[in-house]
Amino acid sequence: MQFVRAPDENVFIAPTNLIEIFFLILPCEWWMPRKQYAKLNDYVMAVVYSPLLLIAAWFEQRSAIKVKGNRQRGDDDDGTVEEWEQLDGEVDFAGEGWEKRVKSVVPDVESDEATCEVRELRKEVGELKELLLKLVKEKDGGSDKGKGKKK
Repeated sequence: MQFVRAPDENVFIAPTNLIEIFFLILPCEWWMPRKQYAKLNDYVMAVVYSPLLLIAAWFEQRSAIKVKGNRQRGDDDDGTVEEWEQLDGEVDFAGEGWEKRVKSVVPDVESDEATCEVRELRKEVGELKELLLKLVKEKDGGSDKGKGKKK
């Protein structure tokens, strides 16, 4: 009934329209005067819908009481506590290095992808340069020692 708008006429919503068809239209509409049939229709609607409306009002009242209590405590209206909210006091995100992990995976939004790749390539080229210089020094140093021993 949440998305049903109030009808302009005496119209029953499904499945209560079956009551209208079998207990009002077929036995009464064809022979009753229009005013009398409309009055009978109103009475039947009141009898059919009043229990549904009372149940809906009862549920609404219960949820309104919960919302009022939550607002008095300063909580959200729904008042449901999620699992991650329960772990708030137990888990120490700062102590577990959570902030460091997050910062390590945060994308650099100030520079585009190509710039980031060029920086990474420059870093790798610098490392390769250092390795080559070490290898050249070792080779030169080792060949000098070898030449000195042969003399």
